[in-house]
Amino acid sequence: MESDRRKYIRHPLSYPLKTKILHPAKEGKEVQSEADNISAGGLLFTCDQEIQIGCEVEIELTIEKRIFLLDGRIVRCEKKDNEKEFSIAVVFNSPNEFLKARMMEQAVRIEEFKNRLERRYKVKLDFGWAAKEWIKRYSGIFARHYDI
Repeated sequence: MESDRRKYIRHPLSYPLKTKILHPAKEGKEVQSEADNISAGGLLFTCDQEIQIGCEVEIELTIEKRIFLLDGRIVRCEKKDNEKEFSIAVVFNSPNEFLKARMMEQAVRIEEFKNRLERRYKVKLDFGWAAKEWIKRYSGIFARHYDI
């Protein structure tokens, strides 16, 4: 895993998430936490519990009222400096998860774009309008970051 740690561009992501442990230890247990960042290959989150490396997980993340379910496997679990939390890395299981991650990343970028316009022009904007405008302006540039 060490060689692909920086294979994908990472994007900050500060949204609450639920991680359901599917296999093998603590099967069915749900852990509440917060995402740190996401890339096409996986997700990093902070949690107050240790999760065993190799566990299969399902992650539920809600971004702008859209729920994303991502399947992955824990590849790293390290105690943070404060010794009360863990930094947990998940690698996605399949190309389908890659597509979901791209959609999530796009939703995050659209939300950031919307927020930036709202601050600049001191207006409240609809996410749908912001999405259409972002796609018009930036989707071509966004797509070039991926080899599909």
